[in-house]
Amino acid sequence: MTCILAIDPGISGAIAIYFTEAPDKVMVADMPLAGGDVNPHALRQMIEGYKPDFAIIEQVSPMPKEGVSSVWRFAAAYTTARVTVMLMNIPLVLVRPNIWKKAMMLTMGEGNRKEQSRVRALATFPTCAISFARKKDHNRAEAALLAAYAATTRKGLQYELPAH
Repeated sequence: MTCILAIDPGISGAIAIYFTEAPDKVMVADMPLAGGDVNPHALRQMIEGYKPDFAIIEQVSPMPKEGVSSVWRFAAAYTTARVTVMLMNIPLVLVRPNIWKKAMMLTMGEGNRKEQSRVRALATFPTCAISFARKKDHNRAEAALLAAYAATTRKGLQYELPAH
């Protein structure tokens, strides 16, 4: 049984736990926060009980015209998620959004992308529809779809292995 951890990073990001032997089900949760920042201790606690075989994190970069404060907070959230996974000795894959979204047939247009991800997650994981019921659940949807992407392409993924 393969357990995949997928993280859509950011303050409003989410994580997904996906077992390849149950392809119609996924566990998702919003990114744990403390004081407005990602809480690495809570994130570790959320992850450790599942003992994922590997993790995949969306490799993000700043968007044009974003404010310095916004970029700083987003970068800190991304780094916290990445370092937490690495400190847990979980093999890690980073993937650019355009790569996995194209493979999952999500168009890159910003206006409809969030809702498109949510609708695709509802179709991919119908037994977990409650997890994607609200418009604001698009980050959960992206984490779930990222996990599904990793499951379908895992043999070709390049891992960053933890240093011992």
